[in-house]
Amino acid sequence: MRGNLLPTLLLANHPWLRTLALGCTIVALIVMMWQSDEPQEPVDAAALRGQSEPDGFVVNGRYLSYDDTGKLSVRFESPRIEQFEADNKAVMESPRAQLFGEGEEEPWYLSSDSGTFREGEGLLHLEGNVKVIRTSGDRQGILTTSRLTLDNTSRTVYTDAQVELTDSFSVTRATGMKAWIDDRILELNSQVEGRYEPGQQANP
Repeated sequence: MRGNLLPTLLLANHPWLRTLALGCTIVALIVMMWQSDEPQEPVDAAALRGQSEPDGFVVNGRYLSYDDTGKLSVRFESPRIEQFEADNKAVMESPRAQLFGEGEEEPWYLSSDSGTFREGEGLLHLEGNVKVIRTSGDRQGILTTSRLTLDNTSRTVYTDAQVELTDSFSVTRATGMKAWIDDRILELNSQVEGRYEPGQQANP
């Protein structure tokens, strides 16, 4: 009991000690109040999660784009879409797209291993085992390449990589190509070589 009463007795016998203790208590309270009122710096979410981590993701996502008349022009789907707000982009896993051209009954079908979509620019970049299937009447053409870009604003698809086009009668290879979806025009850039076998199924 004596040990517990000693500080109280000392303060009672020495008024200057009481004043000193009271002053220390007041200073401590002021410091605590000042710190609690100090505005906190905003925390950057990207810094907390890391630059490589997405802001959010969508499972089984679908994107639709319409032309000026309200007609569906582009539809693409992905089992997982990761969104990065700072870069204004979406990274897609195994994207599948359909492009609807003017005056065509059958859409163009696009697929790849991965894709990056930049909505502000209207650009869809496809990479890895890219395949484009286009059907016209009873004839089907298939284009394969390692990477391809769809520009939804200009309604074009293009690449500077090697491409291979096959149909029922021919195989054509080239480096780089550009296609206008609505005009149904395909332009091969360079190193074009092909084989045509009428009446036979092409075997690339």
